[in-house]
Amino acid sequence: MKIRLAGTALAAMLLSACSFGASSEDRLSDAIGTIQEKEQPFLEAQEKMVSLEKEEFELFNEMMELTQEDREELAAMAAEADSTADERLSLLEEGRDALGQAEKELSGLDEIGEDGDPVRDAIDNLKQSMADRYGAHEEFSGLYEKASEIQKELYSLATDEEADFQSIQEKVEAVNSANSEVKAAASTFNEATDTVNEKKKMAYDTIAESEGN
Repeated sequence: MKIRLAGTALAAMLLSACSFGASSEDRLSDAIGTIQEKEQPFLEAQEKMVSLEKEEFELFNEMMELTQEDREELAAMAAEADSTADERLSLLEEGRDALGQAEKELSGLDEIGEDGDPVRDAIDNLKQSMADRYGAHEEFSGLYEKASEIQKELYSLATDEEADFQSIQEKVEAVNSANSEVKAAASTFNEATDTVNEKKKMAYDTIAESEGN
């Protein structure tokens, strides 16, 4: 039996190479820099989660090679996999909190540009894209939690002497289905990140154009 653990290589915002000097450019760079600083724990958590997912995937495959006669070893491996899943969920929450703190800094963008001018419009579009990105991560997080809990149920089932092959197979299928949703949500988040980077470049370009740079 195979279990596919959803990879979560979520994309980070990029600070594009830009010319600095103009007041609006400086304020935009400062605002984005503050947001990215708040997001740093999220990026660090993601790196650890990807590593743990790989370890957990390999561990489960090893578990599936064992039989009920290897009950003691199976129980130890299931406990390790369960602990790894808990660690992933803890890291998920750390990243979630970091993005929540970063989202609070979006208000710093409100100080750039004047109402009705192209710069203000570009900044508003950027701000909305960033808010949409945080919303996409919330959706991802909910699905990731759900998938992880089903995985934990699978680890418990694998050590249940009363469980038969069919019940385990059905749980594996439930895990794979949940992970498919997670992967789709991760793709949506990454697409939202691409949109943020596009809107950010457009904001810098609009500022440069409006100020004659």
